Amino acid sequence: MPSLKTVLIVAFLLYGIPLFKLRYTWRSTVYRRSDWKINILPWFGHDTAALFTNRYFRTDAERAMARRFRWYLAGYLALFALILWLP
Repeated sequence: MPSLKTVLIVAFLLYGIPLFKLRYTWRSTVYRRSDWKINILPWFGHDTAALFTNRYFRTDAERAMARRFRWYLAGYLALFALILWLP
């Protein structure tokens, strides 16, 4: 029987699959670009500022997407912390 940590790592990997699409949508909205280069840009201050403010989101749909991304990211980080915390 697999250990709890192994199960959490598999869950972490599976939970991370939608991250690519969500991150693309997030960055496309923040930078107002839709080309493929948005995926390879390094982490800038706009990304960090957008995590804590709604300054970059103009419509209600964009704000709802930002809220979903923040909750998703919080769950992702919590799962990661749980994996690191377990012995």
